[in-house]
Amino acid sequence: MTIPQFERDLFCLQTAGFVVLPGFVSDDQLATLLPPLSAFEAEVEHYAKTAGKVNFTHGWPLLTTRCAYCVSEELQALAMSQRVQAMAQTYLGGAVIRDCLLQTNMPDPRSQARGLGGRLSYHRDTLWKDGPILPSYLHAFILLTDLTAENGATFVVPGSHRLREPGYYFKHTEAGVREEGINYLVYDQSYFPSAVQILAPRGSLVFLDPMAIHSQGINVTEQRRTLVNITFRAASIVGNPPLLNARKLALEAARVPLRPDFLALLEDRAELPAHFGPLGTVPEAQAEAAGQPVWERVVV
Repeated sequence: MTIPQFERDLFCLQTAGFVVLPGFVSDDQLATLLPPLSAFEAEVEHYAKTAGKVNFTHGWPLLTTRCAYCVSEELQALAMSQRVQAMAQTYLGGAVIRDCLLQTNMPDPRSQARGLGGRLSYHRDTLWKDGPILPSYLHAFILLTDLTAENGATFVVPGSHRLREPGYYFKHTEAGVREEGINYLVYDQSYFPSAVQILAPRGSLVFLDPMAIHSQGINVTEQRRTLVNITFRAASIVGNPPLLNARKLALEAARVPLRPDFLALLEDRAELPAHFGPLGTVPEAQAEAAGQPVWERVVV
């Protein structure tokens, strides 16, 4: 009996907590995907420096640009592709989309000084829930650049999404240390001796269960390492920590047409904020009517 490749991929994700699928996005698709995402990243970065605080960001050296679906029809199509949806819906037993964000591991001379053997910011994305351990979240990374040892490819401790480690959560029992150039507590790489680094070419699709212990690597190059992260949660749970009312934000602030099937899967909780940086903060028509300056979009 021939086993479908999907079942092999799912088995790897279920057992290891991650799986790498090369060749998901072609060079031509990347050429369509990259310009609006890069321009939006620059716009949000400029907004953060000149207009106000941007919520739900990660600490340096990670640059976080959320709600990328608002500027890219191509990204919506990739999120709804059969390959992504089959894995997310099967693995989580039904899934909603929390966000589609850019995550860029920024170059920094302090990271270069730390070197490839420096300490890592090992973590899980949230705390374990009470009761049995069941898949609750899933990241789908679309690699816009290669993941290499030199540019800060992700480390993961295989299988750690299936067990609570001794002491419940190491960040509560061993605080780690502070280092220049990183806003996270960091630990010696040998703290988790089975950790492996995910190396893959651009255009690959990487699924990662964020309850697996993981960390961004150390970017010792002069270039940005960038990926799109389509984040899912199981439809059967309430998201923790809370993020955005992604559906309302899309309806009010999207700059490109919205796919109905994509829109229907976006997280929709009325109590969550529906703005991110320049998106949904002050609608352009409202600003113009009030005589306020309209936010100037940065094009690169």
